[in-house]
Amino acid sequence: MNNSTTNEPVLVLNGITKTYPGVRALSDVSVSAAPGRVHAILGENGAGKSTLVGIAAGSVVPDSGTIGLAGETFTRVQPRVARERGLAIVYQIPALAPSLTVLDAVLLLLPDSKRPRRSGAAAWLTAHFASLGLVIDPAATVESLSLREAHLIEIAAALASDPQVLVLDEPTEALGPEETRWLFERIAELLEKNVAIVYITHRIPEVVEIAHELTVLRDGHVVGSGEVADFTADQIVELIVGRSLETTFPDKFVAPAEKPGYVLEVSDASGAKFFDVSLSVVPGQIIGLAGVEGNGQRDFMRALAGKGLVSGEVSVGGTSVRLRSHASATRAGIAFLPGDRMGEAMFGKMSVRENVVAPSLNSVMPGGLANRTREYTLTQQAIAGLAVKTPTLETPVSSLSGGSQQKVLLARSRLGDPKVLLVEDPTQGVDAGARVEIYAFLRAMANTGVAVVVLSTDAVELEGLCDQVLVFSRGKVQAVLDGNDVTERSITGTAVLSTGHSASTVSAVGAKRKRAFTFWGESQAVVLAGLTVVLAIASTVVSSAFMSPLNVSQLLAASATLILVGLAQLLVVMTGGIDLSIGSVVALSGVIISFFGSSGGMFALGVLLALLAGAFVGLINGLLVTKLSIPPVIATLVTSIAVVGTAQVLRPYPGGSATKEIMTGIGTTIAGIPVVLLLAIAVSIAMSIIIKRTGLGRGLRAAGSDPIKANRMGVSVPSMRLFATVAAGVLAALAGFVLYSKTGIGDANTGQALTLTSVTAIVIAGASIFGGSGSAIAVAVAGLLLQTITNSLSFLGLSLSWQYWLQGAFVIFAAVVPMVVRFRRSRAARK
Repeated sequence: MNNSTTNEPVLVLNGITKTYPGVRALSDVSVSAAPGRVHAILGENGAGKSTLVGIAAGSVVPDSGTIGLAGETFTRVQPRVARERGLAIVYQIPALAPSLTVLDAVLLLLPDSKRPRRSGAAAWLTAHFASLGLVIDPAATVESLSLREAHLIEIAAALASDPQVLVLDEPTEALGPEETRWLFERIAELLEKNVAIVYITHRIPEVVEIAHELTVLRDGHVVGSGEVADFTADQIVELIVGRSLETTFPDKFVAPAEKPGYVLEVSDASGAKFFDVSLSVVPGQIIGLAGVEGNGQRDFMRALAGKGLVSGEVSVGGTSVRLRSHASATRAGIAFLPGDRMGEAMFGKMSVRENVVAPSLNSVMPGGLANRTREYTLTQQAIAGLAVKTPTLETPVSSLSGGSQQKVLLARSRLGDPKVLLVEDPTQGVDAGARVEIYAFLRAMANTGVAVVVLSTDAVELEGLCDQVLVFSRGKVQAVLDGNDVTERSITGTAVLSTGHSASTVSAVGAKRKRAFTFWGESQAVVLAGLTVVLAIASTVVSSAFMSPLNVSQLLAASATLILVGLAQLLVVMTGGIDLSIGSVVALSGVIISFFGSSGGMFALGVLLALLAGAFVGLINGLLVTKLSIPPVIATLVTSIAVVGTAQVLRPYPGGSATKEIMTGIGTTIAGIPVVLLLAIAVSIAMSIIIKRTGLGRGLRAAGSDPIKANRMGVSVPSMRLFATVAAGVLAALAGFVLYSKTGIGDANTGQALTLTSVTAIVIAGASIFGGSGSAIAVAVAGLLLQTITNSLSFLGLSLSWQYWLQGAFVIFAAVVPMVVRFRRSRAARK
């Protein structure tokens, strides 16, 4: 390693102070990082470590102080600017927007100067992963990845940016021993290139192994710093917690003279990735599960929690149980605490109280009625002795430190009075002081007669906590270690020697290359197109007049309006919002154009003014949402009322008929296809290219998928949302022009129903109403389908009410099909 200290620091944080409501996260903190050296930042959860590196990376704005980066000094820095200046960061919770593919996520994380051309990006990324010893499918979606896999991808993206400064925030918490060694090898390579490393961790042995200097934070203040070589491990721990930790692990289980009955007994359990596993737990005993990641131990743990058990016998308290689901496991007295707390177990926006009592609603809501006093009493009893650091019980659990979040989960499990407690990665992201409290809690639970089973990638933790450890290899128990045999060396040695090294593989669900007929992955569009054809054929069979040139021309022209309003809604919904003003803008656009319909020379000016009016309404919507933080549904409802009121003032009654020449001009067809439909199709194709193949599209999807992660990825979420609302306003105004080409008159009351139609179009097109995804091509086909439904009713001899029945059926279809697909994928993944 290069231990040179002659170079000037490339990252200097000077006098940083940051205050949140009721909390002073950092107080006059100064830290620097020099080339070729690892600077460890240590401290308990809530000490301010992540806030400090967030300020360095630009995702957090300091109250005061300066950031020095690559020779420049900033009072605040944007994430994109920080990346361009050579800073790469790997967050404790990976900053990867869930709806993006691995390829799009990596491209978004790279600085502009390092990003390859989109046409060759997939091949480049595959080669980059291969150079790091990783086998990862660029087509995999982030939401399909495990926390461990997402960490590896973010690390790989950081390495691809060729950084001058690399910030690693708890990088090994989700990694196994082999992956941790892989990371340390990459760090050594970077140090040889004179890269500065800022390393945040709770694992003291890692600090001793790779760091050159350290800074310890406590309650937002620097309480110690210096060369790592000048401190012992115990001294470092004492600096972190402010006291000496004489005993990290509680006393182990002592077997009684008379062997008690088993609390948990598993015989010959098998699943998709584990085979013939047996274990038994007596009261007071803690059993550990170990092995190199991916060898079946995690699958076995989750099978006991009700997911994936194919065969075998399981008994709880001497009673045989059938574990077909999580609910059945809960009824049997089994409580499961997953390692991905926020992703799988907690309700981030809900309070501490609500999270603690969530599984015990029968106890806290007798008769189905909320009893707030009882909720408070039970919550206080559950968290007693756990030292959960929270201002109040009404604080959102997502704002707590990792250690306090884990304690809330433990409190929840205690409140449920379980017979078996399954704990996955119990101290992941937890500081040294909180670890001691968690270990004591688990031992206390075991001492009350609860069967405790712990899965951990930390062999030291398993050695200190567990009475027996099962080491997995290739889905089977390779060794059972008892008593004095439960040592770090035995656990690690058995795991490594029995499995060898294998590359980390991330597979993409459904990532096989699509065939040509799926239109470059537009399977939803193909399905909707098929339904449109079937409906058209049925209408033609009943009445051949359906395919008459006049009817087809009118159907296609009317479809253009629905396509454009659907595309307008798609942009806003994709960024996490909704626009209830689209129908009103359509009406206003038609009204404005109608004032110029009688003058051929001024008609183009009228269209331009209508588009500008749409852009202005979109700008107002965007500012209300991004600057005043008004919820989109309220902001756009207000503007919708204002816009339709303006249109009615301008045109109290329908009027402003267009001349025959204008109607003929804008009603032109090419090969029987209306020009307005060709315009809508062109807009759809352009939007599809932007969404799928440009940085703007990646930013729009990331902003809607997860705003916090998008911000950390360098996306300006307010800018994306503002762009979406303005563009939606323009598209809605364009739809107003198309509608005017059909009616030839300005009417303030027309187009109001198009807002609901626009929502219907994006839903049946498969767009997520929660943001982050959507297809412009599918929306275009959905618009054609909806208009075909309306048009075919008279030919099929059906009343207008059938229009709503059919639309509702398609909405349900669009909602159910993705659920079925996800279910089938999850079943396939378990095989």
